[in-house]
Amino acid sequence: MKRSPREQLVFFLSILFAATPFAFALIRAFSTGYDLRYIWMALASFLGAAVVIVVGKARSRKPIGMLALSALVLVIATVLAGLAAFLLGARSVAAAGIVAFAFGFCWAASYAFYALSRPRMI
Repeated sequence: MKRSPREQLVFFLSILFAATPFAFALIRAFSTGYDLRYIWMALASFLGAAVVIVVGKARSRKPIGMLALSALVLVIATVLAGLAAFLLGARSVAAAGIVAFAFGFCWAASYAFYALSRPRMI
């Protein structure tokens, strides 16, 4: 099925949110010249989000299921990004937590927008 213009816009927002962690990671890598932690954090949060989405997608397509899956993506992606930060030598819990939460939020929003952009079944 073809997406409506509204669904295309929401799909574009999904892509934009998915690209944001990697965009910030690349900006950080190029601005410092040596700090690649954000790239690893973005990859860890992506892998966590991808696993949650793949496992949870087959379960439910109802709105409450989408909300629950987005919340789970937020939690898992945030935890994995934070874990990656500390494994790579982060010292500040607040700084690592804020960046990890931001990356997790981006993946959760991306999934939610993607789910909303799917064409309606009649």
